[in-house]
Amino acid sequence: MTLRQAVSRQWQIPLFVFSLLAFGLVLLQMRPRSEPFSFDKQYEDLQHLAQENRYQDFYESAEQLRLSAENESQLGKVHGLAAQTRVKELQGRHELGLEPYQGRGVQANYESIIKDYREALHRDRPDPNSPEAVCVFRDLGLAYWGLNDAEKAINMQKRAIALSETFDSSLHRSLVRMYLIARPKGYLDKCLLLLDKILSSVESGSDDKAWAFVRKAGVMIAQGKEDQTLAMLGAADETFRNSIYGDELELLRGRALRHAGKGDQADLILRELIRTMTDRGDIYAQVALELGKINYEQYRDHDAREFYKQVVETQLGKDWYVAGNWGLAQCAAMQHRYDEATSLYQEVVDLLKDNPLNGAVEIGDVQNSLITLSEQLTLLKQYDLALPFLEIEQQIAEEDDLQAANRFARIHYRLAMQLSEQIDPGANTLSETATEAAQTEQLWFQQREKLKNSHFEQAAKQFLRVAELTTMSNDELYGDSLWLSAICYDRAGNALSAIDAWQRFTGRRESESRWPQAMFHLAQAYQAIGDFDSAIANYKILRLEKPHSPAAFESVVPMARCYLSKEPSERNEAKTLLLSVLKDPAQTPGSNTFRRVVFELGQLYYNDQKYVEAINTLNTAIARYPDDPGLGKYMFLVGDSYRKSGLALDAKPELSDDPTTVANYDNTSSHKSEYLESALDYFRQAIDFYENIPQERRDRHKKILDDLYLRHSRMCYADCLYDLARYNDAVVSYEGIVLQYQLTPTALMAFTQIVNCYVKLGESAEAASTNSRAIWQLTKMPDSALADSTLQRTREQWEQWFDWTEKSGLW
Repeated sequence: MTLRQAVSRQWQIPLFVFSLLAFGLVLLQMRPRSEPFSFDKQYEDLQHLAQENRYQDFYESAEQLRLSAENESQLGKVHGLAAQTRVKELQGRHELGLEPYQGRGVQANYESIIKDYREALHRDRPDPNSPEAVCVFRDLGLAYWGLNDAEKAINMQKRAIALSETFDSSLHRSLVRMYLIARPKGYLDKCLLLLDKILSSVESGSDDKAWAFVRKAGVMIAQGKEDQTLAMLGAADETFRNSIYGDELELLRGRALRHAGKGDQADLILRELIRTMTDRGDIYAQVALELGKINYEQYRDHDAREFYKQVVETQLGKDWYVAGNWGLAQCAAMQHRYDEATSLYQEVVDLLKDNPLNGAVEIGDVQNSLITLSEQLTLLKQYDLALPFLEIEQQIAEEDDLQAANRFARIHYRLAMQLSEQIDPGANTLSETATEAAQTEQLWFQQREKLKNSHFEQAAKQFLRVAELTTMSNDELYGDSLWLSAICYDRAGNALSAIDAWQRFTGRRESESRWPQAMFHLAQAYQAIGDFDSAIANYKILRLEKPHSPAAFESVVPMARCYLSKEPSERNEAKTLLLSVLKDPAQTPGSNTFRRVVFELGQLYYNDQKYVEAINTLNTAIARYPDDPGLGKYMFLVGDSYRKSGLALDAKPELSDDPTTVANYDNTSSHKSEYLESALDYFRQAIDFYENIPQERRDRHKKILDDLYLRHSRMCYADCLYDLARYNDAVVSYEGIVLQYQLTPTALMAFTQIVNCYVKLGESAEAASTNSRAIWQLTKMPDSALADSTLQRTREQWEQWFDWTEKSGLW
């Protein structure tokens, strides 16, 4: 029946569709049937992929077969074959082994080997306690070695030896090499036992015995048995001397002589050996390293450097390369090329961190070398040079290494203190005053200040770390570390961290003699951040708990200042506190606390405009304490109190026929003159004080404040002369100020007063000339000088002022 016929007859369409379906079913029934591959067949194919080194196809197929495994035994077989294949692959790429120059592969590969072997052993494929598991544990040892887990690697190797039914010298040799590279506790004695087994076993070949002989000699040298080693080497069998280990025997003889203190003999033997060697392999590297060590120990650093360079140039990628670099680092340090030494030490440490199982260099030896070098520099107070070496040491020190943490904290502290001495002392010769310092000097100070604070901050953090490490082991060091941490945060200007550190100390060391001083520092830290209520609270605790301690007496003035700094100011509380000290029978005028309180009380009276009380109090203090370092400031305050008291009497009386009014005015005028004359005397004393401060007492930060009081004293002295109508004397004083403070707002103020003096004297030409000089200085004055002024007058305002005086018709 055709399609055309089926379509033309509608009743035949269902029959046509049914026929097509039936035809499809027949075809499906006729297709050839294929049975699925068995597990054994798929496993056999997987083995072929491994044998043909088709690793990518192998791992894909192994994963599929794992998913389709029907029982634990099949799954164990797949895991075991996968581990064996990965071992074969890594060995082919030289990424699995114990050679000093053995490379390291991707960590995941070693983890896969371990995981697959574990899964296989868990399913008894093979039985973990059977001889068939020897290869498995050997491979597991190598995988753990690749992960730098020496302890587990050694345990796996020991288990492989224990399961072996016969003496396997290769397993013993591998275990010895693991011991020699990893250097676990007691490894030398363990090595000797294994080496003696190899030497005494009838199953050991001649190569095994020769290998064990030279390794035994090396172990004995490491044990300090140089004489026994030399005797053993001298009696070595001729077969050993003629073996491939002959050169190594000579190397060991030279090494034994070096360790025995016979460096010259060792040098001759090893130089002859290296001269005749043609191979630039491991033995060549070790001979060159020994020669480098001999020459370095005998301070022939240039010769040592040449031998170390030979190692570095020929052993790239091997463990000996690291040892050569370490030697070069030591030579560079000996030659005081510290930047180069730091760079080389850092490279050594980076390589050891990447591969700590280094057969040529022990991390502990490098750490000791860094410590020794840093201690030598510390003795010379070259803390900035010592610090980089301790920073490198921190990278390889154990996390709980208390001594390393303490060394690191103290080097930061010493460097910060050294920088403080460079910045702050009176002996500083870079600049006599901060205001006179050149811009480059100012930048130097700023950089040093920032660096100092950074080191104090680091020291504080490290001292806290030391405290955490010593909580239970060393109570004295714990307390000292907490204390120094808080001190360092204080000096770094980090008040918040200082508060936390002082709270830790005061909360845990209440019985310690330093507790009062710590409470004082805690209150001061709160005061520094403007938390005056907390500061006062802590000062009160200190004075309540330890009322007779030096810290309690020392807290009086700071506590009073806290009261004065509050908003609103609690001035009565401050005054009451200060007066209580003066009334305290335990306090005598000879005490430092009494002295500070008197001066502080006088300043309080001055700030409250109680000038009579200020004059009386400060006059008494100045007379009693003529050696006080802040005397210039208090002389100024007395002078200014006299001056302001005199100016307050300057009100003129209204016209009156009462003769007593005129008499009172004359009396007032006389008192004013007396006050101003007294003010002149004190301003003169203040000027002399500041001008004659000894150089050793000059402090860069305090100098700024000293300069401020000196400038004010000079200006007020000249103003008093003006107020006394001694205009010619005033002109001389103002001219001195102009000369001293050229191109500053202070000079401009002096110019205006000189103009006023000449106007009073009727010397118009001099007044006009002075006004022109002021305008000229204003044009030359930098904007920064105007911006830094406390007068808060802009250039335009000054220009308007001098323009007005020029056009005012005053002259």
